[in-house]
Amino acid sequence: MYNSTFSITAKMIALVLATGMLFGCDSGETTANNGTNNTDSSNTDNGNTDNGNTDNGNTDNGNTDNGNTDNGNTDNRNTDTDDTDKPVQTYSPLYKYVKNSDGTYGYDTNIPVDLYKGANQFISIPDNYIAPKHAFRSAWVATISNLNIPIVNSEDTFKTTYLSILDRFSALNMNAMIFQIRPMLDAFYDSEINPWSQFLSSKQGKDPGYDPLTWMIEQTHQRGMEYHAWFNPYRVTNIKISSLLKTNSLGLSTQQILSSTTEQQIGYLVSAGILSADNFAAKNPQWVLMFDEKFFLNPAIPEVIEHVVDTVEEVVRRYDVDAIHFDDYFYPYRISVNGATVQFGDKGEDRAAFEAYGLINNQYPDTPQGIEDWRRDNITRLITGVQSVITKHNQDKGSAVQLGISPFGIWEHKGRNELGSNTPLGSSQSYSGSIFADTRKWVKEELIDYVVPQIYWSFDQAAAPYGELSTWWNNQMEGSHTQLYIGHANYKHVSNASADAAWMNPNEIPNQILYNQELKNVSGSVFFSYNDLSVSNVASQAVAQQAAYGAKNTSIELLSQTYLSTPTLPPSKPWLDHKVTALPQQAHFDSDSKNTFSWSDSADNDTRYYVIYRGTGKPSTIFADPKNIIGKVWRGTGNNFNYQDSNNQDQSYTYLISAIDAAQNETAPVTVTVK
Repeated sequence: MYNSTFSITAKMIALVLATGMLFGCDSGETTANNGTNNTDSSNTDNGNTDNGNTDNGNTDNGNTDNGNTDNGNTDNRNTDTDDTDKPVQTYSPLYKYVKNSDGTYGYDTNIPVDLYKGANQFISIPDNYIAPKHAFRSAWVATISNLNIPIVNSEDTFKTTYLSILDRFSALNMNAMIFQIRPMLDAFYDSEINPWSQFLSSKQGKDPGYDPLTWMIEQTHQRGMEYHAWFNPYRVTNIKISSLLKTNSLGLSTQQILSSTTEQQIGYLVSAGILSADNFAAKNPQWVLMFDEKFFLNPAIPEVIEHVVDTVEEVVRRYDVDAIHFDDYFYPYRISVNGATVQFGDKGEDRAAFEAYGLINNQYPDTPQGIEDWRRDNITRLITGVQSVITKHNQDKGSAVQLGISPFGIWEHKGRNELGSNTPLGSSQSYSGSIFADTRKWVKEELIDYVVPQIYWSFDQAAAPYGELSTWWNNQMEGSHTQLYIGHANYKHVSNASADAAWMNPNEIPNQILYNQELKNVSGSVFFSYNDLSVSNVASQAVAQQAAYGAKNTSIELLSQTYLSTPTLPPSKPWLDHKVTALPQQAHFDSDSKNTFSWSDSADNDTRYYVIYRGTGKPSTIFADPKNIIGKVWRGTGNNFNYQDSNNQDQSYTYLISAIDAAQNETAPVTVTVK
């Protein structure tokens, strides 16, 4: 990625001096993206919404707080900073995208977008997208409530459905799959610990008759993509119990249900067939907490931590996953009841656990701050436990399984903690008040291999400005090998457009990707969600929604034709490497062929897959340009391989082959020669 030597402030000063105007581009011409004196009366989102959660697990809408290397590959972040052959970057100021009085949308050149409110520093966007060779690209495929994949009635139908998802990922040059295999203390795989998922077989605990995980991983690897297994660690239910049992056959009124103990309520859910009797919560209801009528495991309980760690250990031991992925659900988000904010703990929901575990030997003071510190440490104990079993597995097996976290986009506000971001105190955050995930600590202590903050807001969202938050996260990576990818809210083009004009702008996410080029530690993008990366039939939508769907479709077109049009390789993680990967051997064209060739590898080499390059000119130049990547070949168990370039029938190209290991370290390339 391109790294500018000037700060954004310096760029803007330079623009003013160069043009004599408040805003202009480096060429001296004002470039406002065709915005003309627009008025905005519809930007009412305020950004303080917790619906940035990646799987939208709270399906009854209760969550509405409205606050809200070997061989020379030594760059841990693979930021592609060699600008030798790259164009000089120029920049344009970003203006607020608004709804005009005539109902159209555009940029208002009278309103430059601040880095954050009161910053006296404005956002500028690079004019050129420079495709990186190394960048993580993925999307979340959520199974909770069948958001992104439906319940199907056969193994063949499941396979057809998953292959269509892979087809879409391939078309968008994704290099990793993030698939939710444990949405609610359940499993999309054959487990000795967790019951089968209701979102796979229609009833929790019901065996679908097949194990999809091994097959999904194999198919994903065949496409040259990583498979990241996504877990929710604590969630028991995602719908209020009064809704779950509304039509129950138990003869219970809502009042009876809500006045019962947690253990009784869990029993009702088992009796109603909603929870499997084998569910960890059903077997251990004393370790379950309720907030907003939804149940989750108590993070303070050592046996709960052990259960989640064992769940992860089972998967990394039995399945060839590339990463374990947690999202933002730890302690519950705050909610709003009759206009008032309600936090978990206000009613002492975990007071007994604090007395049992937090006050022993005066570990924590019996104060609000002491309780918050204790909660944060409970979550960190889980992350440390998971990281420990993954590390041991990697050491024992010579593998390179990663641990990644996708937290809420705001860690903490500077008004509460000097290390926090310039975001308003009224917005949600994850360090204090709710969630209690100290992701900054995990980054600094390198407990995780990557982090994907869900920065699900636009540049002009005062409550959670994209520019400030992406810059803040970028800065936290200094001194740590943890890699940073950004979570983008492509779903908001439809869900938020009616209230927030910014999401009527199809360039919102492209602008974010362009901006990220200036942040040296940003190494990729993840999109929520998968469904919103597919073009919709605008005419079939309600008239009031057609413009929003049109903006989404145009955004997808921009992404696919420019920002995701070039293949990339996931950033390497040399700290997970165990040995030097040898070069491919005996790379030769088949007799009288210009486009078919073969090569071999030694049985003890740790190659994960091979990358095929095609181009003209020097091999080093071909190898450096991701546009020359034409294929990936999965190693599997073989030692002899062949490849046919079906897009070349007669042209004489130079073909290169490199080997990549499980830690995504790439060897130098070998040139295919005439035998």
